[in-house]
Amino acid sequence: MNVYDDRIPRASRSRGSRKSRRRGLGWLIALVVVVVVLVAADFAARAVAENVAATQFQKQGHLTNKPDVTIEGFPFLTQVASKDISDVKVSAANEKEGAVTITSINATATGIHLNSYSFNSGVISTISGTLLIDFPSLGDTLTSEIGALGTLLNGAGLDLSAAGPDEVRASLNLLVTTGSATWRVSRVSPTELNITLVGSSGLPSSLLNSIQDVNIPIPKLPLGLTIDSVQVTSAGVVGTISGSNVPFGS
Repeated sequence: MNVYDDRIPRASRSRGSRKSRRRGLGWLIALVVVVVVLVAADFAARAVAENVAATQFQKQGHLTNKPDVTIEGFPFLTQVASKDISDVKVSAANEKEGAVTITSINATATGIHLNSYSFNSGVISTISGTLLIDFPSLGDTLTSEIGALGTLLNGAGLDLSAAGPDEVRASLNLLVTTGSATWRVSRVSPTELNITLVGSSGLPSSLLNSIQDVNIPIPKLPLGLTIDSVQVTSAGVVGTISGSNVPFGS
């Protein structure tokens, strides 16, 4: 009799334990589903915001092409709720203004304070990055800025390469001769570069006078960015750029 009585509560406890495990598993599955839904919603909202921000940045900077915008940080929706976005990457390519074509712009914006939840407008606390004017673009600019050079080149263009951290070497195949020139590249102002001839070989004196000292205006950069410094690399002329307290949107 005692054995029979002992088995009943033991079986009941076993059934109760299985029910508890099933209940716990059900709650776990439900929690996973909720998390997946919230993450998916967060990524969807981020994608929409990135598209809106790209449109606003294009308008603000008068960009020819819509830039790529990536909003960093997770979760995104909590950042929107506070109207403060911590980190946004912006990149643009092949922006032409006048004689200059900027091959690429890559910048990081931090401390973005939104005016509304729509992401249509706000203020960027700081933004910094780099721009690149590659050698083909720089060659086109020089040919356009120096009329005599363009005439003598007869559309052949310049073969440019790095000659040092602040110097560019050019091989020129002219109508009457071949030669080379070395220019020093420097920043004159936040919106202007200077190219000064520091050496040449095989070039006529009539041409040397026109390529001795050339100022190249840089087009207005998006989001209030200005050039802080420049350096010559194997890819071309790279400028560090920055801006602060930059408004965007309407």
